[in-house]
Amino acid sequence: MASGQLELSPSEVTFLEVLHDSEESVIYKVSVHGMDCVMKVFHERPRQKWDPPENEVSLCMREVAAYQRLKAKGLCALGVVPNFYGFMTDIDVTYWPNLFPFNRDTPPDSLLPKAILIEYVPNMKQIELTNYMKERAETLRNTLFEMNQINILHGDIYPRNMMVCSGGKERVLWIDFDVSRTLPEDKSLTEEQQRWFDLEARLMNTFVNNMAADAVEGKLHKAWPCYYDATYTYWKRVKMGLSGWKRSNWPGPGVANADNEDSEDEDVGAIDDDQIPRPWMEF
Repeated sequence: MASGQLELSPSEVTFLEVLHDSEESVIYKVSVHGMDCVMKVFHERPRQKWDPPENEVSLCMREVAAYQRLKAKGLCALGVVPNFYGFMTDIDVTYWPNLFPFNRDTPPDSLLPKAILIEYVPNMKQIELTNYMKERAETLRNTLFEMNQINILHGDIYPRNMMVCSGGKERVLWIDFDVSRTLPEDKSLTEEQQRWFDLEARLMNTFVNNMAADAVEGKLHKAWPCYYDATYTYWKRVKMGLSGWKRSNWPGPGVANADNEDSEDEDVGAIDDDQIPRPWMEF
């Protein structure tokens, strides 16, 4: 299957199950011509006047740009990211009954959905203490640094995007590039862009070092904020007076993910800002 734009008809795609559903996209396991794939379908929005002109506002096309470069540079062939098969644009969901979550995605408020098709990797689990090995963490770090070297900024380096696939041929891989930035290779990075890459590298080093320490301790401790930063669980711990993490423990500034904050019964504003670890940023 090619890695460019695809012209697939509904009869060529068999939907098997929904793997994940979010406000931004729905991820399906599908079969295309008898081959199992992942079809990630995106809710698209039009560009707004406040969007910086240099920013790609389509999460789908951000992911496409990253995967196309990753494939061209041989990282898909190495198995450290899923293989990329191609993308679809302007999907008319009236012909795709399984895409009913996108029935309201119509202009002018929305755009027709787009989708990518990537390799289905069975038995993937995020890296955690139960499957932690120093070599696996080092592979993830080395892969991220290799992506940075080809001017791909992942931008969402939470453990949920660091996968371990054991059993049979083991794989350790990165997923989810929909908030990534793929910068030109023929231009020098600006000072701001270089800071983005430096921060991403420092954050990854912090995670790898903290996981190594937690493996010795036998429980998730130093790396805990990397898993639960800005989640309901974290806010509950802070409100209960349990241990928090000072912002000074982490390199660089951060931005909370407002979508994950508990808005029903938590007074987030009452929490001391210095208690809130925000090590991971969305760019």
